[in-house]
Amino acid sequence: MNRTSAWVVAATLVAVAGMFAVACGEDTQATEDPGGADAASPGKDGGGGSSDDDDDASRGGPSEEDDDEADAGDSCVGEYTAPNLQNTGPCGTTPFGEPAAAFGPVDTTDPDYKGTTLADGVYDAINAERGSALAGSWRETLVIKGNRFTRVRQVDTGSASGPGAVSYRAGTLEYGANGEPQQIRFTYDCAQTGDNVVDAGVDNLPSDAIVESDCSARFRYGASGIRVTLRRR
Repeated sequence: MNRTSAWVVAATLVAVAGMFAVACGEDTQATEDPGGADAASPGKDGGGGSSDDDDDASRGGPSEEDDDEADAGDSCVGEYTAPNLQNTGPCGTTPFGEPAAAFGPVDTTDPDYKGTTLADGVYDAINAERGSALAGSWRETLVIKGNRFTRVRQVDTGSASGPGAVSYRAGTLEYGANGEPQQIRFTYDCAQTGDNVVDAGVDNLPSDAIVESDCSARFRYGASGIRVTLRRR
């Protein structure tokens, strides 16, 4: 990273310090910034999926240079858990597949989101980065099939009250939202937080995805002051 890029990243992190808008609709409740993900999607909040999970590194973490990497969407059918958009949870969501990922510091070595289409599959959050206070955690399972998805999420912002209510979402995906290749738009046609049906609207988030030659896959996205990395089961 040259000096100019380093300055831009540093300035961005200063700007997001103290902010924590949880992505996607009603998940913004009980966070430090009530503006929501649409209010301040970061684009360059910081770098990619640094994690203490060695398995994640072997599966193509953001800092890994791997000639076997290819854009998400190439054919790996039968090599991963087949996605099911009508599972047992509200909005057809799939149960969590990994424990909550504790927030760690933002890795500034790979700040750019590169876009690309998400490959079908079941993805679990395995890394969470935060540009302000590091207490708390992020838990999420996202199921992708074509242009539809389901998602279950629970966020702990680090407050004394502990993890927030579990949220459930389902709807459609659109790539290149707002004319930006790295943007993905989540439009919700089913949304529930805890036991309450909510109006979640839409979220436009910077993201990218990678599928490797062994069919392992990764997806990461950002919102105000945070970035989350998910891995396909």
